[in-house]
Order: sequence, then C-alpha cells, then structure tokens
Amino acid sequence: MERILHTPVSGLHVTAALLAVFFGTTVVLLPKGTRRHRQLGYAYVASMLVVNGTAFGIYELFGHFGVVHWGAVMSLLTLTGGMGMAILKQPAKNWRFWHEALMGWSVTGLYAAGLVESTYRMFPAHYFWWVTMGLSAITFLTGGFLLRYGRQIYARFGPFRRVEAVVSQKKIENGRLKR
Repeated sequence: MERILHTPVSGLHVTAALLAVFFGTTVVLLPKGTRRHRQLGYAYVASMLVVNGTAFGIYELFGHFGVVHWGAVMSLLTLTGGMGMAILKQPAKNWRFWHEALMGWSVTGLYAAGLVESTYRMFPAHYFWWVTMGLSAITFLTGGFLLRYGRQIYARFGPFRRVEAVVSQKKIENGRLKR
C-alpha cells in the first residue's frame, strides 16, 4: 500500500484539513452572525491558511506545480475574498452576500480537494481525470446548487420549519403565549 503521509508537512496538511472540514461544516450549519459563528469562522480560516500554505510544499502527486496547487491558489482567493468582505463590510450594500458566497465556495473547494486526495490513490493514473476530477466536478455542481437554492430548500424542508410555524400562530398577551 502506498504511503499516505510522505513528509511531516503532509501530516500537518492532513491535520489542518481535517480541522478545516470540522470548523467549515460547523460554520455552515450554525446560525450566522453570532459570536460562535465568528469564532469558528476564524478557526476555519486559520486552519485553511495552514492547509493552503502546506499544499505548496507537497509535490508527491505530480512532482511539480500541478492542478492541486492551482486549487490552493483558488482556495486562497475565495478565503481572502470572503474574509475581506466580512472585515471591510464592502461593498456596503451586499457584503453579506459576497461573504457567504465566497466562504461557501471555500468550503465546497475543501470538500472537493478532500475527494481528490481520497480517490487519486485508489485508481490507476489513466482514470485520474474521469474519477477523481469527475467527483470533484460533481462536488462543485452540488455546492453551487446549494449555495444558490439552499436557503429556499431549508426554509421549506428544514427541521425547524414546523416549530417556527407553530410559534408564529401563537400570540403573546400579558407576557404569556396565547393560541
């Protein structure tokens, strides 16, 4: 079996990537704009900076700067763009939209990179583009669909829909809920 971790840099890269998956997924699922969102978001960004930084020191796949490294460049662009929107609050009218979109693409890219890393060792080299990059493309298509339509789907089928509907039917009178 082929070794998965070639160098200490690879070990740091995988550890940071697993942390980024945890923090990124948690941030996506929790309510936005809260203190917890910001704290976990900063943890995600820190772990992604380590993932991207170490990616430029790993060359075992192709032996030179390759498609994986271009993925790290795109990851850095979405990460810095998304955080820049949140920190600078610019453009003022729709910085939240761009923050959510760019950070959403950052997490989607992380998932796609995880699939690439997990599958390229499983198949012969001539299947790389079909299997590995095909799964990555499916991940990006799914991520794009969820980034575009996720709120509507969640609002309609989400787990709290029924509870919110029941609460909205009640009225508050004298500090008590009345039906």
